[in-house]
Amino acid sequence: MKRLRGPGDALGPRGHSGSPDGIGEIGVASQVSRDLTLGVLTPFLGGWYFGGLLRGIARSAAVEGASVIAVQTLDAGTDQLEMREPSDLSYPVAWRRVSGFVVIINAVYPSYLAAVQQTGKPVVIVSHEVPELECPVVVPDNATGIREAVAHLIAHGHRRIAFAGYLGAKDVRQRYEAYRDALRAHAVEPDQGLLFPIEDNQMSSGEDAARVLIGAGMPATAVVTGTDANAIGLMQGMLAAGYRVPEDLAVIGFDDVRGAQYSLPRLTTVNHPVDTIGRTAADLLLRRIRGEEVAPGTRYVDTSLVVRESCGCRRDAAGPPALPPLTRLEAEGRAHFRERTHLQGILSKQYVVSMDLLRAHEEDPRRLGWLARTSARAGCLGLWTDRTRTDPPLDLVGTYARDKPPTSQPLALPASEFPPAELLGVARQDAEAVTFVVPVKVDGSDWGLLAVVDAVETGTGTGREPINHWAALLTVALDYQQVLAALREQEERLRVAAEYDHLTGLPNRTLFLERLREAMRAGHEFAVLFVDLDGFKVVNDSLGHDAGDGLLIQVANRLSHSLRERDTAARFGGDEFLILLDGVADPHAPAQVAERLHAALAPPFRLQGQEVVVTASIGITLGGDRYAAAEDLVRDADIAMYWSKSHRKGSHALFDVAMHAKAVVRLQIETELRRAIERGELEVHYQPIVQLVGGRTRAFEALIRWRHPTRGLVLPEHFLAVAEETGLVIPIGRWVIAESCRQLAAWQRTPGREDLRISVNVSNRQFWQGGLVDDVAEALRVSRLHPRNLAFEITEGVIMTNVGLARKMLEDLHNLGCELHIDDFGTGYSSLEALHRLPIDALKIDRSFVARLGADAKSSALVHTIVLMGGSLGLQLIAESVETEEQRDHLLRLGCAYGQGHLFSPPVPAEEAERLIS
Repeated sequence: MKRLRGPGDALGPRGHSGSPDGIGEIGVASQVSRDLTLGVLTPFLGGWYFGGLLRGIARSAAVEGASVIAVQTLDAGTDQLEMREPSDLSYPVAWRRVSGFVVIINAVYPSYLAAVQQTGKPVVIVSHEVPELECPVVVPDNATGIREAVAHLIAHGHRRIAFAGYLGAKDVRQRYEAYRDALRAHAVEPDQGLLFPIEDNQMSSGEDAARVLIGAGMPATAVVTGTDANAIGLMQGMLAAGYRVPEDLAVIGFDDVRGAQYSLPRLTTVNHPVDTIGRTAADLLLRRIRGEEVAPGTRYVDTSLVVRESCGCRRDAAGPPALPPLTRLEAEGRAHFRERTHLQGILSKQYVVSMDLLRAHEEDPRRLGWLARTSARAGCLGLWTDRTRTDPPLDLVGTYARDKPPTSQPLALPASEFPPAELLGVARQDAEAVTFVVPVKVDGSDWGLLAVVDAVETGTGTGREPINHWAALLTVALDYQQVLAALREQEERLRVAAEYDHLTGLPNRTLFLERLREAMRAGHEFAVLFVDLDGFKVVNDSLGHDAGDGLLIQVANRLSHSLRERDTAARFGGDEFLILLDGVADPHAPAQVAERLHAALAPPFRLQGQEVVVTASIGITLGGDRYAAAEDLVRDADIAMYWSKSHRKGSHALFDVAMHAKAVVRLQIETELRRAIERGELEVHYQPIVQLVGGRTRAFEALIRWRHPTRGLVLPEHFLAVAEETGLVIPIGRWVIAESCRQLAAWQRTPGREDLRISVNVSNRQFWQGGLVDDVAEALRVSRLHPRNLAFEITEGVIMTNVGLARKMLEDLHNLGCELHIDDFGTGYSSLEALHRLPIDALKIDRSFVARLGADAKSSALVHTIVLMGGSLGLQLIAESVETEEQRDHLLRLGCAYGQGHLFSPPVPAEEAERLIS
């Protein structure tokens, strides 16, 4: 063993009193026993340096019957070139499993080691001094080997000896200082011009140094480099430029890596005794664990020169007696073959493992089945469950054992107890085995920890050791699994979005039609119900879309709970719902279900603190052989629904062929009505409103007519319902207002007509959805008509849908200066209290009451009551459909002042209406 130089072995003080982040609560490990375990914190787990240190530690541990847990502190897949700062490891990995730690070069921050010491666990540091801690430190004595190297070159006659190395590394700076001291010891003053700083410890920087030397005119005859990699790169650069080594430039490296034996020429170098350093660190740690007094401070392990050929020596002049040339070639060839075979084996295994892990979509990589293709004896994978905790737990999701089936494992362990005891038991069965722990972490992905029992690998490059590669691939595989899971989840969401309504959660049109087709293919007895809410648009426009959405959700729930398990309720769109009754043996059953749905929807809905009553019109179609397409069934149920809605809202109807014919007519009317609007086929006719005393025309009611190109004049009862259903009533109503204002303004240009007025009917949809106030304001602006001459007739049913909002709209119209009349008064369900709160100017007595005057005493009494009520409220009274002199006289006796009807004039075009103006 190499000579050690350092302070005495007296036990030194700890020097730390607090543990950061609560890590120190892990507790003190048991003293030496047959289960003794040494911990190693190291940036990497393999290669000539880190692997050599680990091998030395493992060998010393084996002598004592101890096992080793080596924890890689850098992320998986990290290359040695990336090692600039200590790892940010904060979890107490394996703290309860080990009795102390050997810490290799800058593996973690000092605060982490201070927390370890505060638990009572001893720490020994390798090749890196930490001023904040008092503990043993084992480092190579860089000076001894460098002094030998300089003396050797001077013995060859060299005086111009250069140094090329990465001075950013502390050990290289020490070698450079030893180089300067050695020159001075031989009466050679160091020349700053012979210092060639380079970027790192790799071969490429050695090649850069060669180019700089050549560019400087070869000022040196020999060079000492910071590492063997620098030296080999420098020699390659020199030889490539036509220079000879050692004839033109003698070269000595540092480390004695395996490649130094096979370079051309073979590299003379300083041996870096990593095995001895590892053994020494382990011995010191074992002594401290046993309670012996081991003083803190630095222990140095001597380095020594290994002479080969790059310094200028002949092979047979250096070291042991030279072998015959053929024997030497054969030995070197065998060594090359063994190394090549070893590396090929590693490469082959890595390829197979890579392919296994890249097939994460076929076999779950967390089960660790892919370890069977490696040299690992056993393995365990733990995934984080809560990384916010000081000692975060790991779910043990995968285990592997080569020689026996896996035993029962705990389901979870804290990081301080990872890896599990069973894995350490496997490691103790093989003196060369080490339990490696590596983070399953790459960049932003941090899954957990992978533990593997295997032998130390020193033949591969640092950062390229197999377990580092496995953990990196495993991280990517788990990322890939996560992406696949997210894609599957997204695919499921897209499927749900494609088949289900996002608002109500019911099947949508697509899924409903598919289920309907399945029922048709199966030959089941079934029925389709088309449900359309009555007045939904009023709720939506009066209370807002949020309230409308809330109503649809509540309706969907009531419909779903009213059906059997095998039936399907779907949202068809807007306020329309479809229901498939599958397995309907009784032809009366669909009507009974419709009645049940009416009952389910009858209780008021609670929306934004208000109770809202909504009914539904339902159309029913029975399945049968006459239907070849699902869409035809839905179409006929839709037709039946429209039939029920047009006859009485809140009812249901069973489809028959006559309905289809009516639907065709309705569609034809809609199509032609759209063209009529575009072609200007609509007209406004005017019916006078007269003073019953004297018969003077005081106003006109504007009434829409359709001048059809083939059918002549079409009255509103033949097209207005279609206009209301399709929404065409809105542009029609807007045009009627504008045209009526224009016509009245034209009439008023004749003197004496300034008080003439005009009344315009407002439909339900126009009132609630048509932007009525804006349309009126625009028509008044364009026509320059005074607002007092314009009145609007609105039915009770329209207003009572939502009295609160209706009041606001009526007030807006009233504020423009327009009058408001209640049309068909007495047929709705308004209350006196509601009328009292609304800005109403006149009541129009419905024609049904006027027609029975003189023949029905109740009608006379009702009209008399309306007149008295209107008078008491200060309202004008206008009787509709006055057809006879008797009706007029009766109205006069009852106190009604105005009337309109065929007794005075039917609705007529503007030219004829003008002749009626007195």
